[in-house]
Amino acid sequence: MSRYFENELIEQIKDANDIVSVVSEHVALKKKGKNYWGCCPFHNEKTPSFSVAPDKGFYYCFGCHASGNAIKFLMELEGITFVEALERLANRANIPLPEAKLSPEVRAREERRKKLYEACDLAANFFHNCLLKTSFGKVGLEYLKKRGLTDETIEKFKLGFAPDGWDKLYKAFRERGIEESILIELNLIRKNEKGQAYDFFRNRVMFPIMDGKGRVVGFGGRVMDDSTPKYLNSPECQIFEKGKILFAFDKAYKSIREHKQAILVEGYMDVISAHNKGVTNVVASLGTAYTKDHGHILMRQADEIILAYDMDGAGRQAAARAIELLQNTDFKVRVLAMPDGKDPDDYVRNHGGQAFRELVEKAVKPLDYLLSESLIKHDTNEAEGKQAVMQDIFPFIANIHSQTVRDDALKALALPLWLDNSTIFRYFRNYTQKGNIELVNEGATKPKDIVSGDEELLMALAITNPQALQEVVQYLPLEDFQNIQYRGIIEKIYTLFTQTGQYQPESVEVVLTPQEYEIFSRLMMIEVNEAVPVLIRKIRLHSLREQYKMHSILADQLKRAGDSTFISELHKCQEIQNLIREWSK
Repeated sequence: MSRYFENELIEQIKDANDIVSVVSEHVALKKKGKNYWGCCPFHNEKTPSFSVAPDKGFYYCFGCHASGNAIKFLMELEGITFVEALERLANRANIPLPEAKLSPEVRAREERRKKLYEACDLAANFFHNCLLKTSFGKVGLEYLKKRGLTDETIEKFKLGFAPDGWDKLYKAFRERGIEESILIELNLIRKNEKGQAYDFFRNRVMFPIMDGKGRVVGFGGRVMDDSTPKYLNSPECQIFEKGKILFAFDKAYKSIREHKQAILVEGYMDVISAHNKGVTNVVASLGTAYTKDHGHILMRQADEIILAYDMDGAGRQAAARAIELLQNTDFKVRVLAMPDGKDPDDYVRNHGGQAFRELVEKAVKPLDYLLSESLIKHDTNEAEGKQAVMQDIFPFIANIHSQTVRDDALKALALPLWLDNSTIFRYFRNYTQKGNIELVNEGATKPKDIVSGDEELLMALAITNPQALQEVVQYLPLEDFQNIQYRGIIEKIYTLFTQTGQYQPESVEVVLTPQEYEIFSRLMMIEVNEAVPVLIRKIRLHSLREQYKMHSILADQLKRAGDSTFISELHKCQEIQNLIREWSK
C-alpha cells in the first residue's frame, strides 16, 4: 500500500531507533574507536569491513560499499519496501503512525489486491490438503514420493494436488463466499461458451508460486496423464508478473546470501529436487528467460550467478539470452552444461546434492560455454566452419566493455580455430566496421582516484556539519582540492543546503552520481579529531605552494626562451608568496 509520511515523522522514527541496536539484531558488532565493526551481512567475508557510526546513524561496508541508515538496512537485508521498514521501526520504538489517507479508488484497488492474495493463499491450502488428506491426491503424492521428495520438502514448498473434477475448487470456494470475479482474475477458474464455470487446474500436482515475501501469487501444475500441456501455469495478473519473480527465492535468499551465489535453473522440479538434497541456493525463472528484474532481486544477495538450464533447444536459447543480459554487470557468471543432456532434477536425484555441488564448481565462463557450443555445431577444418564460429562468438566479444578483456577473448578464440592473433583481430575489425558496431572501453573513462589525508578529513567534517560546510565554501576555493570528485561533491551538497536548509544522506543520494555517493558514504565513517580551520589552512597552503612552484617554473622557462611575459609570471609568484605569508600567520 502506497503511503506518505512527513519528513519530520521519518526523522523522529530514525532518531528513536539507535542504528547500532538495529544492526546488532542481525550482525555481531564490536566497538573500535567511535564506530562499531562487524562482518558485512551483504557479502561473504571473514575480516570485518562493515562499519556503523552511531553518531551519524549511518553504516558503510568498505568491501561491497553497501551504505545507508537504519531504514535502508532493513530494506536491503530483508527485501522489504521503505514503508514496511518504516512501519517496523515505528513499532519497535512504539511510535504510532497516522492512518493512510487514500482516495476511494485507491482504497478499492488495495482491497481488491488483498482479496487476490487471500484467495491465492486459500487455493494453496486447498491443493495442499487435497494432496495430503484426501483420496484425490493419492496419485499426486505417489508421484512426488517417486521423485524422491521428503515430507519436509513437500511441506516446505506447500506442494498440492488439483482434483480430477470440473469444479471441485469452484464449488468449495463459492461455498466460502469468495467472489467469482476474484477466481476468474486469478485464473483459478474459467467459463465455457455456455457461461459455466470450471476449474483451470485439474488432475495436476500443484506448485505454489510465491513472491519474495512468501505470499502465494500463482501456480504451476504438472499433469498426471498424457494430457497437454505437460505443465500449466497461472497467467499473469495484477499480483503476478513472471519476469519479476524467481521461484523459491523466498526460501533460497538466505542461502544465496551466505554462499554469495545463486544457481538459476528452469523448472519447478529442478529447484525442489535441489533443495530436497540440501542445495538450497537454487531458484528458477518460471519458464521465462532471465530478466533485468531478476538481476535486481539478486543484486544484494549474490556475487555470482550459475546458469544451470536444461541442455535442450529452449534451454540453450535461454542460457544465451541470460548471458547477454548478465554481460557487463557486477555479477560473476558461469554456465553449467549438464552432462548427457540431463536436467538438474535428473542429475541431483540420481547423483545427490554433493555431486551437484561439485558439478557447479566445474561450471565454465560464458565465453568458454558459447565457444564450446559453436565448435560442436561447425566443422572448423573448413574455412566456412571457422567463419561460422566467428559469427557466433563475435557479438559476445563486441559487447565486452573492457578492451583488455575483449583482446583476451579474441586471443582465446584464435587458438581453437588455428588462426594467429593478427588474423582474428583483422576479422573482428571487419565485423565491427561492417555492422557499424561502436566498441566501449570502460577503462579509459574511469576517473583517477586521488587520495589526500587532509582533504578526506575536511570532507568528512563538511558532509556531516553544515557549519563546517559553510566555512569550507567561504574560505577555501574548490580548486584547492586536488581530488576533482571532492569538488563536485561539495558543490552539489552546498547547492542542496542553500535550497533546502539541510542535507541528509537520503537527499544527498539523489543529487550525487552513484560513484560520488559511494565516496560520500565512505567519508561518513571517518573519525576526525582536527578542527576545520586547521585543515582549511593546511589544504590552502599546500595548494598555494603548488601554484607558486608552477608559476616559478613557467617564469624560468619563458625567460630562457626570451619571452618578456616571464615578468607577469614573476608578479604572480610575488602575489602567491604574499598569500602564503598571510595564511601562515
